Amino acid sequence: MIPKVIITFIFCFTFVLLGQNLNKRIGVFLAHSTGTNIWGPNSSNTSVPLEIVKYNNSHNFTGINEFTIVKEDWPTDPWSNEWVRWHHIFDGEDTAADIQPYIDNYGIIIIKSCFPSSGIGFWGSPEDTLEPDRKTIFNYKWHWRSFIKKMESYPDKFFVVWTNAPLTAKSTDDNEAYLSDQFCTWAKDTLAMGLDPVYGMFPKNVYVFDFFHKLAGKDGKLPLEYALDTSDSHPNSSATELVAPQLVQEIFDAAIQHESLLPVELIKFSVSVSNDKICLSWETATEINNFGFDIERKTINTANSGWENIGFVQGSGTSNVPLKYNFIDNNPYNGTTLYRLKQIDNDGSFEYSNIVSINNFSGLHYSLKQNYPNPFNPKTTIEYSIPINTHVKIDLYDILGTKLKNLKNEFQKAGHYKLDFTIEDFPTGVYIYRIETDSYKESKKLLYLK
Repeated sequence: MIPKVIITFIFCFTFVLLGQNLNKRIGVFLAHSTGTNIWGPNSSNTSVPLEIVKYNNSHNFTGINEFTIVKEDWPTDPWSNEWVRWHHIFDGEDTAADIQPYIDNYGIIIIKSCFPSSGIGFWGSPEDTLEPDRKTIFNYKWHWRSFIKKMESYPDKFFVVWTNAPLTAKSTDDNEAYLSDQFCTWAKDTLAMGLDPVYGMFPKNVYVFDFFHKLAGKDGKLPLEYALDTSDSHPNSSATELVAPQLVQEIFDAAIQHESLLPVELIKFSVSVSNDKICLSWETATEINNFGFDIERKTINTANSGWENIGFVQGSGTSNVPLKYNFIDNNPYNGTTLYRLKQIDNDGSFEYSNIVSINNFSGLHYSLKQNYPNPFNPKTTIEYSIPINTHVKIDLYDILGTKLKNLKNEFQKAGHYKLDFTIEDFPTGVYIYRIETDSYKESKKLLYLK
């Protein structure tokens, strides 16, 4: 008996090319005075716009691949962007600040709060949510989890959230500075790392820029070397020179990494064989507007070597969590067979995956299995396999050998088949079913009970 040889190939790849979305690298920085100082030049030798030029030049980014960020003083009326307000904005509850046009028109959206948010008074408790404006760590965590969850629902956009701006010693006290340090540490080292027990896995389209710890000292306060003066916590030129390059480098590096995940990131595609059937399985890390997958195959062992569609698997639309798919080819070719996926977007555009193959597959052989159920009334199923393309005839006989009914009479490709049939007008008794091809014949008995 020739042993069955199975070779399984696994490919990891993505369906998307970088820089193809025209607004993917066009961003907006929604800030007020603190952000404006960091934007620069703020009497310094650099600025965020200058650092953007340097970044594009160093990466040879031109045209649609260039990064562009504009700054806007927003939200206004009233002039405030505390975390509670961002919570209301992303919930669509702030009538003076509609975030949707920014989400629609920009690929990168950067939000932040000014230094008043560092005036945290208490650790807090669940009851604090009844007073959303109360500045406690519990409320701040609640605000962040809420608007980041909304950001997660736009996985094709890239969001950046700044942590608090630190206050000078004259503008805060030890308790406030400590609590602000603790909150910002949680935001970067717990929430953004996917370790927050409430939020869980952190979305890949959100980046936490830890502005607080770029400037704050070990005491959680803004050192005077980075402040305009002892009573003004706005960052000075030294702060601009320190933070602006880091801001551009971190955000754009993270944005590029996010681009590589869109729109459909296929992280595994494999093929194997089980019980004379070909099993395809694949996994996506992220999906954007994924309508689904056509499954295509072809054999290199016959004259008919073109790709044929053998099935479809529905996609999951938009998702940023890993998803697994599978498909069974119940009627595989004998010999070497190639498979590929045709990933189709909701708008009809599509991309092909890499090709996987099964080599030296000799699992198919002539066989005729016992019908099931047996005894039966009035329906039963017969399974059979043919290792080559051939004409197949299956007939039903009585126990004396008289032909009663033809069940199958057609040319079929190599594969494994199921034949369902019904007999209601025959008497109870034993019958014989027989398969016949050009080079194979076999018979089995079945029992029909009324």
